[in-house]
Formats: sequence, structure tokens, C-alpha cells
Amino acid sequence: MKVLVAYDGSEPAGHALTRAAQIAQRGDAEVTVISVVPLQASGPRSAGPIMSGDVEEHGRELDEAVAKLKESGVEAARIEAVGHPAESIVDEADRGKFDLIIVGHRGAHGVQRFLMGSTATRVVTHAHCDVLVVR
Repeated sequence: MKVLVAYDGSEPAGHALTRAAQIAQRGDAEVTVISVVPLQASGPRSAGPIMSGDVEEHGRELDEAVAKLKESGVEAARIEAVGHPAESIVDEADRGKFDLIIVGHRGAHGVQRFLMGSTATRVVTHAHCDVLVVR
């Protein structure tokens, strides 16, 4: 089973990592962690969308997630992405032919969630594989 875990450093994302480790420890699961640097729409005079997150910060979050999984005895791959978080997660799940996506019930970006909707809700709505939302 191929498992994709969305991680943004938030507490719910940490719970998603824990659940991924439990699933991997019970069976033959291949775990990959994805962190997405979100894009934000820009003003009318801009050349296009701008990153609303720090690429280095997301890299550190991925390192942290992979290390937490390793502490649990689970080896994990990592994916750094830039874009709309839900779209990037769903696209990567399709591209990598993942069987399961695990997401926390809410992420670290509260204002963006209020304006754009929950990443977890969008992943559940658009994913072509099973999605586990962890509280």
C-alpha cells in the first residue's frame, strides 16, 4: 500500500504522521510525506501568484516529519511542492498512484483556510483514492 501524508508542521498534521506510522507498522506500507508551499493570488499589476510560505521552512518541516517517522521505525520518502495545497496533494497522489492520503483535520494556515476552505475538505472532494482525515 502506498500512503501519502500531508504535513505542514501543525498539531493535526502530527496526528496524521502518527497514524501513518501505525499503518506502516501493521503491514507493508510505503510512506511518503508531502509539504506544500502555498501560492497566493497577487494583485492586478503583478506577474502572477506569489509564494505565501517559506520554502526553507517547509523543507525543515519535511525533515522533521521524516525524522519522526524514522523514530517509529518507518522509512519515508519526501516531496516538496509549490502550489495550492489541496490540488498539489491530489495531483501527487494521482501521479504517484497512491492508495491512501492521510491529512490532519485542519492545518497551520487559519486565515487561508477561512478564505479558501479546508485543505482536508478539498482533498476528500477531489482525490481519486481513499482519504483518511485524522483528528
